This record gives sequence, structure tokens and C-alpha cells, in this order.
Amino acid sequence: MARNKLRGLYAITPEAADGAGLLADVAAALAGGCRLVQYRDKQSAMPERAARARALRELTRRFGATLLINDDLALAFLVKANGVHLGADDGNLIAARAMLGPDRILGASCYADFAAAQAADAAGADYIAFGAVYPSPTKPTAPTVAVDLFSRAKTTLTAATCAIGGITLANSPPLIAAGCTPVSSTCSRTNPVTGVCEAYQDQYSCTVPNETVTQATNCPANVFCLGTSCFNTAYTNDADFARSMSLMEAAREAGVYLDTTNMQVFKGEANRCRDKLLKNCCYSDGAGRGMTNQSVFGAGSRLVYDILMNSENRQFVYQGLSALLTGAGFSGSFTSYGVTIAVNGTALPAGSTVLYSSSTVAGEGFVVAFDPWTLVIAAIIYIVLSLTSCNENEAVLALKEGAGLCHSIGSYCSSCIRILGSCVSCIEHTTGKCCFNSMLARIVNEQGRAQIGKGWGGAQSADCSGFTVAQLQTLNFAAMDLSEFYASLVPTLPNVNALQAGSASRVPTCYYGQGKCQ
Repeated sequence: MARNKLRGLYAITPEAADGAGLLADVAAALAGGCRLVQYRDKQSAMPERAARARALRELTRRFGATLLINDDLALAFLVKANGVHLGADDGNLIAARAMLGPDRILGASCYADFAAAQAADAAGADYIAFGAVYPSPTKPTAPTVAVDLFSRAKTTLTAATCAIGGITLANSPPLIAAGCTPVSSTCSRTNPVTGVCEAYQDQYSCTVPNETVTQATNCPANVFCLGTSCFNTAYTNDADFARSMSLMEAAREAGVYLDTTNMQVFKGEANRCRDKLLKNCCYSDGAGRGMTNQSVFGAGSRLVYDILMNSENRQFVYQGLSALLTGAGFSGSFTSYGVTIAVNGTALPAGSTVLYSSSTVAGEGFVVAFDPWTLVIAAIIYIVLSLTSCNENEAVLALKEGAGLCHSIGSYCSSCIRILGSCVSCIEHTTGKCCFNSMLARIVNEQGRAQIGKGWGGAQSADCSGFTVAQLQTLNFAAMDLSEFYASLVPTLPNVNALQAGSASRVPTCYYGQGKCQ
């Protein structure tokens, strides 16, 4: 995490401050040695807050300082801040930690609640603020914190701690003795007429002891020891590992497939299939399980199925490829089923037609092109075989069902036999579904929507939109049953004999001593 960055003077901006005056005050604080700035503004409109936050980010970057945003994860992402600070009722810390990743800072207010501090520490908070330590004019009704709480936190919590509220030079010695040092004194309320500060907010930093590592030796082969605690490794695997891997994958997908226009994650797309009198086109095709990004492109995640998303929603494929290629430092090109991916200016095959370019600058980003005479993706083969009685979209939907990507919403009569204008017998039912580009996205939608009361719409007008950042913060991932997704994380061990036989058959075709095999 980012706990090693929590050093130096920490300043908090006052509410409803004048924009120009705010920047001048922060610049003076940074010039005086301030290393962390928290932008706190719950009154201004979003455009004004965004403009001020961007200006503060440039200012802190110029001084090599850190910027945190109070209670607004979306704004922190928008201005590329170093992290956020959340109050007790401002959002789910576990979800915020997953969205921020390991390198951004997450702070939490726990007031006088040590149990809440332990929960915040376990959820991944980098620092925890306790207060008010003394009666404070800023929040006169806030509960006060006993000074010995900081000594307890110092020896119990792994996160750093901050003291706040009513602290002056005269009453600070007990806090310093408990391991806290003064870091900031900020005006939190100014008289609008005289300009005189009427209330100050003082903040202290309380360090934690260095971690210790104990190495155990001479342990039996089936025992692992850490300090004085030893564990039998013959026990079954810890189920928490699968949950941790699932949450890490959720955070990865949320970052790669973030809809920056609507600020939504885990969104899907509406699909329909028909159950006709002689043919049921609402079926499942297990071949869809083999159409992951890794299977089709030869690289990437085997948990995501971008190739199955509808052609009018190509952003899934573009975002997935961008994360796969540019993030891994790939340079060059590769061709699969007539589709060519060229990165960083690599030449395209003659006769290729460019479908998409991620950059307007020549030689940068990646380009997707294809040769229309050889474009035969494996998915099309299955689609053509199903066209005798079902349409193309229904065939693709069957592949998605086979991969476990869809949630059924409901059915309605789409065609019937009518007598004198009245339907007497329905001969065709249509089922509406929401499909996603991964099984995990579907599971998060099914259980997350129930938590926040977000519906699916109707069979004829499905709502397959994703979660806003604010909604994501309220989700309780700990209460979700991810066992279905766990199964997809269990690896299938390779066939050693088959690998040895394959390697042996390639030996005669190698250029001896050159390391090149056909």
C-alpha cells in the first residue's frame, strides 16, 4: 500500500474557500514544507470542484507533494489525485480499496470508535484519523477521544494514525508522548465580513512501529512457521485465497473497462432470443467457453470474453486489447483469422483495411485491421451452423450462455395467432437478457443490484447499465457469493506426457544451436 508516503506536514483546505485565495494559501503551505494536501469541499458545484481539484493537482505535482480528495472517489480519478479520504458514512472502504489499487492512498475517519478503526485497518486504509481529541469549535458535538487510544493504536494497527480536533500548542504534549507529532493547523471557518479565522482544525500524525519479520528454520516438510505460530500445510486450501483473487480480478476489470463518459463499471448489453413453435433459439452453446481473449488472441485473460460482445459495442474489444498490448509493453504485430493487431507503428499486411486506431499520432498506440478475404473468426463458424432456424444474434447469444455471461430478465409473447384481433394462441415467446463480457461482471451485477435496489428493467426494455462509482462504493463485496466464479480460477494441470511428446516431435525441425524451431 501507500503507507510509506505518509510523512510530513498535512494540510486540509477549508469549506467554501475563494478559488484564487485557496490556491494562494495552498501554494504558501507547500512552499513552507507541506507534503500532503486534502481538498475538502462539500458545498461547491461539481464543475467548480473539478476545476479547483485540477489546479490543486498541478500545484502539488509542481512541489512534489501528495493530493487527497475528501469523500469523492470519482473526482479523485478524474483529476488523477493520489488518493481519497472517506468519513464513516462516505462509502465502502473495501470497494474503495479495490478501485484505488495498491498505489493510491486511502484514509478513513473513525472518530472515537476503535472497533471501526480495526475494521478500516483490515479493509486496507493507509491511515486512520481519530478525533476530536479535545472539544473543537469546528464540530462541537463530535465525541472526544482519550489520548491513550493512540498508544493502543500504535501497538495494534498497521495503518498510520492522525489526531484531529481542538489541539493547541499548550495541550499537545500528551499526544506527542503517545507517539503523535503536530502536522497541520488549518482555518476551517472564516468570518465573511472581517476575514478573521473563527475556527481552526489541527491535525497530528501518529507513527506506528516498524514491522518485524521472524524466520523459522528446521521445520518439517509439511509445516510452515511464522514466529511462534506453525501451520500444517497438508490442510485444505484457504477459501479466502479464491475470494482475494476474485476481488483482484474485479478491480482489474473495473479499471480496464471503465466507461469514462458515464463513469460506470461492470456494464452489459441487452440481448434477446425466441422460443418458436418448432425451434427453441434460447439455448446454450458450450463452445462459447473456449472464446476467451486468451483463446482467440493467443494472449490476455481467460476470464474475459470481449470477442462475443456485439459489433455495435466494440469498445469492449478495444479497451481489452489496449490493456493487453500497451500495458504489457508489446511491440510488433500478430495476425489471427485475418485480424491483424499492430502496435507502435508496425507495418500492416498489404490489402488490410483499418478498423480502429487508438491514437491519432502516427507510430503510437495500436491499430486493428483485417483482410476481408480471410476474415474467418471461429465464432462465425458456429453462427453459420445455427442460421438454418435461428438468427445470427441468437447464435451469438447461445455462445454467451455457454460461457455463463448472461442474466435472464423475463419473457413475453412476441407472435401469436389472432382471431378477430384477439390473441388466442402464442406461437413465439421472446426472452430478454443482459449479457456481460465476463462471468464475474454478471455475478457482481446479479448480487450488487439486489444490495442497492437497482432493477433490471423489463423483458422488452432491459436495463443493462453498469454501476456508477458512487454505487460501487456502497456494494458489500464481502456479502457476495462468488463460489461460481471461484471454479473458473482453479487451474487444470497440463498433461506432462503430451508436452514431452510435443517437444520431442519438434526437435528435428529446429536449427541446431540457433534456438529457432518451426
